[in-house]
Amino acid sequence: MGKGIEIYISEGKRIVKGIGHYETSALRDLKELTNHVRKYGDDIGFRFKDKSGKITGKTYKEFADDINCLGTALISMGLKDPHIAILSENRYTWGVCYLSIVNGVGVAVPMDKYLPAIEVVNLIERGKVDVIFYSSSYQNVMDDVAKINDKIKYFICMDEIKDDQLDRERFKTLKELIDLGKNLIDRGDRAFIDAPIDNKKMSILLFTSGTTSMAKGVMLSHHNIASNIVSVSSVIKLYRDDVHLSLLPLHHTFENTVGFLLMVYSGICIAYCDGIKYIAQNLKEYNVSVLVAVPAIFEVLYRKTMEGVKKSGKEKSFNRVIKISEFLRKFGIDLRRTLFKKVFNQLGPCLRLAVSGAAPIDKEVITGFDKIGFKLLQGYGLTETSPVVAANNDFINIPGSIGRPLGGIEVALDSEDENGMGEIMVRGENVMMGYYENPQETKEVINADRWLKTGDLGTIDNDGVIRITGRAKSMIVLTNGKKAFPEEYEALLNNIHGVKDSFVWGNKAPDGDIQVCAELVIDREKVIGEKGALPGESELASMFDKAIRNINKTLPQYKIIRYFVMTYDDIIKTTTLKIKRPSEFEKIRAALEKKGLEMRKASGKIF
Repeated sequence: MGKGIEIYISEGKRIVKGIGHYETSALRDLKELTNHVRKYGDDIGFRFKDKSGKITGKTYKEFADDINCLGTALISMGLKDPHIAILSENRYTWGVCYLSIVNGVGVAVPMDKYLPAIEVVNLIERGKVDVIFYSSSYQNVMDDVAKINDKIKYFICMDEIKDDQLDRERFKTLKELIDLGKNLIDRGDRAFIDAPIDNKKMSILLFTSGTTSMAKGVMLSHHNIASNIVSVSSVIKLYRDDVHLSLLPLHHTFENTVGFLLMVYSGICIAYCDGIKYIAQNLKEYNVSVLVAVPAIFEVLYRKTMEGVKKSGKEKSFNRVIKISEFLRKFGIDLRRTLFKKVFNQLGPCLRLAVSGAAPIDKEVITGFDKIGFKLLQGYGLTETSPVVAANNDFINIPGSIGRPLGGIEVALDSEDENGMGEIMVRGENVMMGYYENPQETKEVINADRWLKTGDLGTIDNDGVIRITGRAKSMIVLTNGKKAFPEEYEALLNNIHGVKDSFVWGNKAPDGDIQVCAELVIDREKVIGEKGALPGESELASMFDKAIRNINKTLPQYKIIRYFVMTYDDIIKTTTLKIKRPSEFEKIRAALEKKGLEMRKASGKIF
């Protein structure tokens, strides 16, 4: 076991390098990963429901065979280094398609399943896509794409094709290609199986969140992703009998690397979620022990768990047991799983570990779950870093931090200020090759020493623990030159009773003063209360004003929240639930302009 970090001074910077706690198996590329899983043989690697709703599964051997058969068929179709998109909900065949592409055929271009059709069309153009794998849910979109884009050679449906009018020269099914590949392999075709892998070449093209005109194409290699899989496994312990629930979209690099490839590398069974509203059910019926998700998911699970305790009428006894449990833990006696067995029976009897990423999480959720014996680790990463940079782990779990760098990854701060805050920079084998067809922007974020500028501001303490303070682009520079971060305010505002979500920005007043302002999304269910009707605007304004005044008492005078507006409309976000700040600000600005109001006079109003 390592100590977790190495800290040294170089290039005029204090550099923190992660050192793994656990032994790992070397991984050169993702083809090696496919061969690696054969040792798991007839173990069930994937569980999902068939058309009748019955739980079924696939073994790791079947998984490896399906990949080889599909890859062999693709090569036989004359495809040479094609860009192949995948547009589908999370499912077993998504993984088969992905690994068949990257393990000897071409470049995988995973697409966001939530994108509107017009953006799918645009990204197909930008990604120079030659072939598309898709599920039947997107048949209408593919029909439209086929009419306007004659450069797409094949559309391969993961399900049966029921439309007899389709051009079957271009439209194929996954099953017929797997069957074709099997016949070719049986006859001795090893074109795919023996295909060499250049692990430094672009094999994955991922588009970041944003509109198609702003989304950047991130170029990743086998080496980038394989190194990150090993790095994560060096600090987070997974077991062969674990079951992971695949919930986040697989096109997103967090789920792709951690929720899919890391699980395969570790020989863990992946169960596929039936949808957001079925999470609680799926956690129980699949005996899920590991969950990788975004903060919003865990915050809902925690809230429902605590509400369940209150409804049971045993809140006082629950809190009393918490105190007893915490006292015993000081002496190394851990009875949490026994003491809170009934709570876990409702939450998920086998749940033991969760990893949260993509956004900050409320510290109360981490500490609250920890008290009942459910370990929740917050991590940090970017698409550009394949994606994980740092995470809390079995040896250090500090709420409000992102832990330490993973094994083999270096982190430093650029241009530290007097408070020790600077832009977080990352260096390691996981750092992307660059932005697709955009060398200028690549140079702006990756310097000659291969340090990647993340755009996130943070601090690093003497123990190598990293804390994110906010995004450089969203930072509010106040009139006195002091800095404030929307994310810090939003974490406080989201804890106000009746607030579903919030958005904070720096408003420039007519006299030039920079004021911290907030938009509060009203939670209808929470504010209705016993009256059974929504409170009026003035009543809501008074309630929230009081709560904000209480928050302001904890802040320096120059950082207080000056004004706020209210809305029932959801905040504009990416599919990974990050706020699209420019879009949301423009929405508020336009609403104020339409009503002819300055922020000062609009404060406390519903828009």
